[in-house]
Amino acid sequence: MIVRLLWRFGAYLSYYSRFVPARRTPQQERSRAMVDRILDAAGTVLAEDGYQRASTNRIADEAGVSPGSLYRYFDDKDAIVTALSQRLVEDFAAELTPVLRTSVALPREEAVRKLTTAVLDALDRHAALLRAIVDRVPADEQAVTLREVQSRVYDVTFHLVAIHGRSDDPQRLEQATWMIVQASHHLTVRYVLDAPGFPREAFIDGLERIVAALIP
Repeated sequence: MIVRLLWRFGAYLSYYSRFVPARRTPQQERSRAMVDRILDAAGTVLAEDGYQRASTNRIADEAGVSPGSLYRYFDDKDAIVTALSQRLVEDFAAELTPVLRTSVALPREEAVRKLTTAVLDALDRHAALLRAIVDRVPADEQAVTLREVQSRVYDVTFHLVAIHGRSDDPQRLEQATWMIVQASHHLTVRYVLDAPGFPREAFIDGLERIVAALIP
């Protein structure tokens, strides 16, 4: 059990030093800048107008480019939405990574509150855009897009469950970790998008109780 835990934790910590960014050519830089410009415009249009009213022409106009230039990079509106959702997840992961790093050493209650607050803050910053696209990206594409950030959250959660739980059964720890990650993900997203009307602190308290009940 100790070897298993150390291996998972070591893999989590080493993740952040694995990649060295490749140097881009000027052409790559120009293409990346154009893609970012289109995605920025798409985010504005979708947040303001919603998915149904958004169009590639409207997005091109917002970006200050011709529709032909837009179609050099994206086949249609759905391709733009998919790319935008991927970028949102990358931004979300970047915002969450420092909190994940520091949460592993905290007591359970403090770790849950810190992680939940960070997730809610990140979701709040993109709430309008999330409302526009969350139901427009197919579930299988969402799963692929979210896989990396969920993997990071999963490793931290497994570590916390193993430390604070009473069980040393690997299968029970894996099951509890999966349930906590899935429940927390669903509830935090729905809390931000549905705005149920009760205070954030009450939500965080309730989620902490759910997590505590799921730890074996």
